[in-house]
Order: sequence, then C-alpha cells, then structure tokens
Amino acid sequence: MMLRAAILVALSIPSSPTWAGSVPDSLEQALLNRKQALELELRFVSENPNAYYLVIDLPSRKVYLKAGAHILRICAVQNYRPAGALSLLPSQLRMIVRIDPHTVEPGNSGLRLRGRRLPIDFSGRLIEGPRGRSRLYYSPALLIQPHVLPLLAGTFGIALDSSDVKALDSALRPGSAAILIPTVDFTPQESFP
Repeated sequence: MMLRAAILVALSIPSSPTWAGSVPDSLEQALLNRKQALELELRFVSENPNAYYLVIDLPSRKVYLKAGAHILRICAVQNYRPAGALSLLPSQLRMIVRIDPHTVEPGNSGLRLRGRRLPIDFSGRLIEGPRGRSRLYYSPALLIQPHVLPLLAGTFGIALDSSDVKALDSALRPGSAAILIPTVDFTPQESFP
C-alpha cells in the first residue's frame, strides 16, 4: 500500500518539470532517478509478487531486502565504490552467483547439500551455508560484499556488515533482482582497505 502511494507521488513528477529552473540540477536528477527506480520496482513487483529482491538506495546509503514490496531487512551501506556507466542511471540487476571463500565456484556446487540454502543439520549450516565473507555478484558488474574484504580497483562494489551479507545471501538466489538507485554525486566518502 505504501509502495503504491510512493509510486503515485513519484509518477506525478513530470519528466521535464516546469519548476526545473528553480530547483538545482542535482536535486532534479535525484528526483528523476528515484521516480525511475520506483517504476522499475512497481513493474518487477507486479510481475513477481512473491519474489525476494533488493533495492540498493545509494543516496540514503541503505540496501533493502524486500518481498512483495514489504521491507524485510534494512542494511546500512558501510561504503561503496562506483565504476562505469552502471552507477549513473537507475537500473535493474540480476544476481549471477554467490562467491564463497575457499570453495569451488560457483557457490558450494560439490558439497553434500548442494543447492540447499538452509540445511537441516547444524554442521551443514556451519560448513555449507552462506558465510560472513561470501560475496554476491550481480550483472551488470556489481559486487556486494562484507566491508572487511578488499575490493578490486575498477569494480563497482557495495560494502555491508558481514551479518547483513550473510542474511541477504540466505534469502536470495541466482536470478534474484536488485534495483539500483544511484547518487548524483559519485564520490565515495571512505576508501576500501
């Protein structure tokens, strides 16, 4: 219900507003970015009402895990590093793979409980489930990772708390969507280790 109200407000913003002369260009671009992202989210939710997905809101430095337009978890962005044209416009991304440390890629493909995210036994959950140092790779070219890991130069990356990455990894599957809301000013406030 709140998503529909927010989308109606955003859709009422004209593409070339008459008030544009009195508003700074950066604010106008930020409003248009938010409008386009809400349109993408509405389209996705109407086609996939029960799917889990992310909304990556870089202006507010938050990542939202959602299902059916309901917020399930809010993760604070510790830092991010934009790269390339992907970070300029609102876009819909697809999760390709979870990259786990010290395992064969993609994911845990050769292990006893392959394909299962929530194994019944505790030891399987410890060994074969998502880890605090796992990374989530989205296409086109976005890496969501714990803030304690270094990021390669030139990679568009978002750093979250390790527990947030582990929780997102438990909920999402390859093919899950993410909607990116970019910032108008792309200067990261910190640097990765």
